[in-house]
Amino acid sequence: MNKRTFMIPVLTGMMFGQLFAEGNGPIQISNTVRVGYDDNLYKSDKNNKTETSFISDIIDLSGRISFSDRTALLAKARLTVRNDTEGTLITPELSAILSHTVSPRLLMRLSENYRSGDSSGMTPLRERKRFTYYTNRIGVSGDYVLSRKDRLEGSLAYDIMRNEDDEKRGLNGDTTTVEAGTSWKHDIIQQRTYSTLNVRQRWVDYDHRDSSFEATDVLAGLNHTFNPKFQGSVEGGFTQVRPDFPAPSGSDSSISPLIRAGLSYSPSPRTRISADFGHSYTTSSDKNYGGKTTTDIRFGFQHEITAKLSAKATASFAKSESSSTDSTANTSNTEDRMDLSLRLTYKLNRMHFIDVGVKHSELASERYTDWKQNMIDVGWRVDFD
Repeated sequence: MNKRTFMIPVLTGMMFGQLFAEGNGPIQISNTVRVGYDDNLYKSDKNNKTETSFISDIIDLSGRISFSDRTALLAKARLTVRNDTEGTLITPELSAILSHTVSPRLLMRLSENYRSGDSSGMTPLRERKRFTYYTNRIGVSGDYVLSRKDRLEGSLAYDIMRNEDDEKRGLNGDTTTVEAGTSWKHDIIQQRTYSTLNVRQRWVDYDHRDSSFEATDVLAGLNHTFNPKFQGSVEGGFTQVRPDFPAPSGSDSSISPLIRAGLSYSPSPRTRISADFGHSYTTSSDKNYGGKTTTDIRFGFQHEITAKLSAKATASFAKSESSSTDSTANTSNTEDRMDLSLRLTYKLNRMHFIDVGVKHSELASERYTDWKQNMIDVGWRVDFD
């Protein structure tokens, strides 16, 4: 990595931030430069690791524009430029929500979320490479107030995922999904307890495979605020899957449990602890499977150690299971994924922050490569108000 390559993202972020900081518009911007080390760039097995140092520049923009007292646009954007052993990778992200109050009872929203990123995989020649992908979701939804205690929401969304160089990767994970759903919310105890009933229909098509499925999700939930420090939610239901997979998996309908739960506890204004659990039937990026059942658990911890020093830690565990009924190759597969991260942030002054982060990830697969990865980085963030 030469000096010129090192300085390009740094100078770009600084110039961009200063440009917006001098204006008086409704845009907030921050620029983060991180220098770090990755001991397994391609997520290979322990005997084939590729180590790399890297520098990344992350530019975040967010803003809210009110066109009138009834119409507003909320937008967020992130541009990440990373340079490492393989070269320079640019991954933009964008989310926007346009909301309009049609009447005191009806609120309409139009939204779009675009995200790009990178992942590692094996080519048909069994080489480990880095691949880029993007997802784009466009949706429209409406909230209607039925009564003082009841609210009804309807939604429609079009969602795509595209892997660049997908055929070279040999996974054929491109998907197109259409979703339609409705949700009913009922206040049991105002501002403390409410129940929900959700019904969602999904049509999922794998663009480069002779595979697709329809899924109907039915979910009932309860959300409760025990006290100002402690909140919890639980949702339970089922997913009926109607697959159209080639033999030998076939097209038999099946029922899969659908569960979500979450807890949030703030013992003090400076500390927050959270836990989330999920179990659902989702799409698979592996061409040998039409879908998979995923169970994930996530823990989060945030604490302000001092007025200037704060810590944030997360731990997530996920198990993905694809049975022979989901397989076009008459095989099953189980994967266990773990991610642990810790980041410390020190506030130098109102605009400048220094942070350091470490992350450990590992995956154990029944059919594919097991890998472990460790990363560490030091960053400098500037917030332009």
